[in-house]
Amino acid sequence: MSWLDDQKVAISYICRRLYERGYLVATSGNVSARSEGHFLITPRATRKDKMVPELIVECDADGRPVGEDLASSPKPSTEIEMHREVYRQRKDVNAAIHAHPPYCTACSLASISLTEMLLPELAIYIGPVPTVPYATPGTNELPQALKPYLSDHNAFLLMRHGVLVLGRDVEDAFNRLEQLEYIAQVAYLVGSMGSVNPLTKAELLKLTSSARRIGLELSKRLLTLIE
Repeated sequence: MSWLDDQKVAISYICRRLYERGYLVATSGNVSARSEGHFLITPRATRKDKMVPELIVECDADGRPVGEDLASSPKPSTEIEMHREVYRQRKDVNAAIHAHPPYCTACSLASISLTEMLLPELAIYIGPVPTVPYATPGTNELPQALKPYLSDHNAFLLMRHGVLVLGRDVEDAFNRLEQLEYIAQVAYLVGSMGSVNPLTKAELLKLTSSARRIGLELSKRLLTLIE
């Protein structure tokens, strides 16, 4: 099995896990992975619980599908421009997941910020999560709205439109998404009860020192907060 075939299998598996976890429903959401000069992305208007490797679309660096029979092949996700922008700006990123987890989506609607480091897991595995202003889904407005935040964050709340989470591979991106949805749930619950103080700079310094000792890559934005 080739590397591309392996990636198609991995994307299909992650799509089914996203559906099982309730992070997307029906045909919503999209998943991509970078390949050598190309990237793979899920097709449009396709249920993610029914995803199979044969449906994954291979595109060139400009987002144009490649293959022998393009007329009858699945069409790439309508959010392909957002994924293409990710790979243009972030050479360290090899996978991206756009999903609609309910607590993250609720936080964007309720103006609950996830930029403060409420829990150690947010600091170590994700870093500050900005809320990207609303942009019409499936249009070039969305990557344009994302651009100012893309270079130094690993995850983004998309106002009224779920989240975008980045990773070294699709498994890493999924792990971050799972952490993020848990943190959003905690933030949402705390918001209904009162307020909570974020981790202090001293606590963040200890956390980041520990994370660096075990080789974890930290968010660029988090590092600017503790300098």
